Amino acid sequence: MSYGKPESGAMQASPLGQLLIMLREDLMGELQAINQYQAHIDNIEEAEIKELLEHIRDDEKEHVAELTHLISRVDAIQREKFLNDHTAAPAERVSAGKDESQVLTVGNLFGKK
Repeated sequence: MSYGKPESGAMQASPLGQLLIMLREDLMGELQAINQYQAHIDNIEEAEIKELLEHIRDDEKEHVAELTHLISRVDAIQREKFLNDHTAAPAERVSAGKDESQVLTVGNLFGKK
């Protein structure tokens, strides 16, 4: 399904809608890149090459976090969905705390980049 190119007769997305479409497509690309790098890492024996690809994969994970946070700042509905974490009981949910400028990522929750 392509959101960027409406079918004939379909309404054109607003500028904000077009921005969100681009950001979501960028997010999908980053996730695909992570999977591709991981597949290569899993099939390479050479330690130096493996370490470099792991570094690149981790950079892509940071891009996922950055894009996810950006989307949540632009899309109020998405922001609300992120705030309502349905994957954990309320007592187990992670919050940014008092300082909202501190960005949480899955990596830093587990002490990794």
